[in-house]
Amino acid sequence: MRKNSISHKRNVSYMPVIAIALLLYTVFFIVPAVYSFYFSLTDWNGFSLEYNFVGLKNFVKVFQDKDLFNSVKFTVIYTVVINATTIPCSVILGVFLTKKLKGVNFFRSVFFYPAIISMLSLGLIFNEIFRRMLPMIGDGLGIGFLQTSLLSTKTGAVIAVILLGFWQNLSIPTVLLIAALQSVPQELTEAAKIDGAGVMARFRVVTFPFLASTLVICFVKGIRDALVVFDYIISLTQGGPAKATTSMGYKIYLMGSTDMKFSQGCATAIVLFFIIALVSFIIMKVIGRGGIEQQ
Repeated sequence: MRKNSISHKRNVSYMPVIAIALLLYTVFFIVPAVYSFYFSLTDWNGFSLEYNFVGLKNFVKVFQDKDLFNSVKFTVIYTVVINATTIPCSVILGVFLTKKLKGVNFFRSVFFYPAIISMLSLGLIFNEIFRRMLPMIGDGLGIGFLQTSLLSTKTGAVIAVILLGFWQNLSIPTVLLIAALQSVPQELTEAAKIDGAGVMARFRVVTFPFLASTLVICFVKGIRDALVVFDYIISLTQGGPAKATTSMGYKIYLMGSTDMKFSQGCATAIVLFFIIALVSFIIMKVIGRGGIEQQ
């Protein structure tokens, strides 16, 4: 009876914390989402006091917008390249940084630093590097390809955004995978060695099942962050040159702030939400199933 009373008191003590969290989540996530869907069914421009209901016309315009398809193209390229490079590199770094080597804690800190720096600040810093510092170095050393700003061409700007995204997005997956790798029982690894299993076989049979759930988190987070990338774009390239680096997130921002198409921007954001949800579901099924089968 006393145990039940203590358990009840603990549950009651948690309720205020849970209530505050739910309140904040509702105010900052649920309510804006509901309003976005509501305004996506109107012709509101974001400023006028009057608007009309237009049904699904904004969603039709989303799929008829030629500029949006250019944004989708860049966003898909950025998302694929970032996740195809950061996740494998994070696994390799995680394996290296779990070894008992001298200075390993220092390198763990170095790889985590980009995660604690504002993405907007990183964009401004790299803007200065690509526009001024590298051309100055190129002029001084006579290196031809560095003498021109990387941000002055379409291909160069895309590469610059990807380089910045790779460097910043490498940190969190590395930290998560280090924690997952440290949870792998050494007894299983040693037993696999005794059985004659090679490095790749040990990783596939022993290590991967313990990484599967973490890899799902890394992929879902990586894809979600890449699909809504905005901070790098506005601070590094402003979507240029010639809209070559205009992401879907930046396109939605332009619709709502400068193009006076707030309702269409809401519709685009909703479409993007369902794309992220669908891709996340597929990743959870594919990688999650692989981990279960290995186990």
